[in-house]
Amino acid sequence: MSKVLGTTVVAQATAVVPGAGWLAALTSGRSSGVRYRELAAALRAAIASGELAVGARLPPQRELAHVLLIGRTTVVSAYNLLRAEGLVVMRQGSGTWVVRRP
Repeated sequence: MSKVLGTTVVAQATAVVPGAGWLAALTSGRSSGVRYRELAAALRAAIASGELAVGARLPPQRELAHVLLIGRTTVVSAYNLLRAEGLVVMRQGSGTWVVRRP
């Protein structure tokens, strides 16, 4: 990510997203990559490791964007990428859910 996220942001994020150890991957320093791809990669890794289990609900887009200090469009793009890969389903009004592991 273009910004280094501090421990305060991680603490706030884990309050919104319990068990969100995968957020540490997004706070490890500067990156020249595309943010939505970085977020998708962190979520994909958490799904693959079982940290985000099949049936788990991903954080709401607005809350995750607020906590990570990124735009909601970035979160939507990351979720859409995971949906295209068949890892999550998005249900309007219900949320985004993990449906399989990579």
